[in-house]
Amino acid sequence: MKLLIIEPCTFTRLGIYAFLTADQNIEIHDFDSIENALSSVEEFKPDIAFVNVSQYCHIADVDPSLRELLELRHSCTIFCYMDSSYPESTAPILVSDNFFILNKHAVTPVLKDIIRSPASVFLEHQSTMPSSALTDQETLVMNYWMAEMPNYRIAKKLNISSRTVYVHKRHITQKMKVHNRLEFCFVYNLIKYLYWPINRKATLPLSRQTKSDILSLSIN
Repeated sequence: MKLLIIEPCTFTRLGIYAFLTADQNIEIHDFDSIENALSSVEEFKPDIAFVNVSQYCHIADVDPSLRELLELRHSCTIFCYMDSSYPESTAPILVSDNFFILNKHAVTPVLKDIIRSPASVFLEHQSTMPSSALTDQETLVMNYWMAEMPNYRIAKKLNISSRTVYVHKRHITQKMKVHNRLEFCFVYNLIKYLYWPINRKATLPLSRQTKSDILSLSIN
């Protein structure tokens, strides 16, 4: 199994590396940045990637390097973790297509699973079928919400009630294991790459647009 580690903290990176090197069946490449990793991933072809994305979660703008890295999810299982107490879950949260998020404290249990049975972890998380944690309408509500659109306007656009908009928001935060809008904004700055082209010139989706249409959009 080939494992890619991207972690800006030297001590954390070395700790993960030392934690895994005892298993000779795991080939590890580690880097301090996504930019440095991208130059070798095409040749290395990792099966699993662990990426610290904390710095990107503070930035609303789209980062081309992160966008390029996340394209690996079509051939590689990606675990993105954050230096925060959320998502509040001891297990990785599947967002979409072999892409998981977790907080830094949950990294060690996943690494232990890899040491115990690398093949089973890979097979457990790898999927060739399109998947998404959010429903069609939750995806639409999420993007309008993060564009700071009030509930009554979201309701009008989607032809639903304001109460339904509120319920969708609650379900979104529950699925992403966060408590409020502030925490979700932090997570959204990462998962937005999977759901919508964050581009001011982009046309907003229609209320009846299907999930496959939304997930097929690329970020420009």
